[in-house]
Amino acid sequence: MPCSSRRHCPMFRSLSHATVVTAAISVAALAPGAAAAQELPRLDVTVFAPPSQSIWLPVLIQQLGLDTKHGFKLEVTAKPSRVAYADFATGADPVCYCSSISAVARFVEQGSQISLLWNIFDYDYYIVTTNSEIKTAKDLAGRTLLADTVTGSWASAAWLLSQSGLDLSSVQIRSTSGRGAAALAELTTGRVDALAANPTETATLLSEGGPDLKAFSIFDKALWARTSDAPAMPSIAFGVWKTWYDEPENAALARRFYAANVEAADYVRQNPAKAAALVAADAQVPEAALNDVFTRFPHLINIRPIADYRSAIAELTQKLLPEAEQLERPLTDEELKLYVSDFRP
Repeated sequence: MPCSSRRHCPMFRSLSHATVVTAAISVAALAPGAAAAQELPRLDVTVFAPPSQSIWLPVLIQQLGLDTKHGFKLEVTAKPSRVAYADFATGADPVCYCSSISAVARFVEQGSQISLLWNIFDYDYYIVTTNSEIKTAKDLAGRTLLADTVTGSWASAAWLLSQSGLDLSSVQIRSTSGRGAAALAELTTGRVDALAANPTETATLLSEGGPDLKAFSIFDKALWARTSDAPAMPSIAFGVWKTWYDEPENAALARRFYAANVEAADYVRQNPAKAAALVAADAQVPEAALNDVFTRFPHLINIRPIADYRSAIAELTQKLLPEAEQLERPLTDEELKLYVSDFRP
């Protein structure tokens, strides 16, 4: 016998109850707590071992929880520069947060399918010494210079030094991947006359090495302005293997990571002391020295799509670095197109 109303019909009562329960479950699944409980996609990135500056922002992103805020879980692996680049060149590590423009260009000319997505650091480099007679790059002639020659920062430094009028063949260059105390010991004991170092290493050396240490930048802004119309000389970028980035889920993950990068960089500019306190231990840089870097060199961190630097990278990889014998040959137009991606957030 048909029911006279929904109120008196068991079938409708059961259906209504089931609908309510299902709706309640659906609402609960959309609640923030349930979403947070879901497993986030994981992004594994390689950085240079501390005190490399490539470790700063990834650590800060973790400390501030910016990875989970933007919907992913960041895992950071620090490796010595030679190991990091060997693994990236072969594709064993498809994601590298320490992609020097010039060093990784060598991998591309050797066939590695690597693309840069965004710039992290603009370029600056320093000569650190205790010798009062070394005041300019030309004063390095006939002396011994300690440098990590496997890095792209050195490749750019070598070009800048040659442009300043220094004949590099007149300098005894000792290559090392050692940093911090080990490099400082080489200098203070007189085994080398000077060190080539990035801003982080320079600030650390000056804070720990005593009053006899001094440093000067080898980056010539006027020279660069005559060389390129790019906003600055790019230094370290976020690089990935094309096969990795071609996966849609990885491309989406990269955009989330970019957003976290932008937020972390803003935090450094607005709160240099707090950022230094959060990063110093993992970066293995004295907090005061790191605060000094963040305060003194706020322009160095410059998160922006690598396409903004296309003309600069073309100038570096197709002319300047090959001429300075820091690349075996210029990148072809096709290689440059692969290398400088069209990434936009």
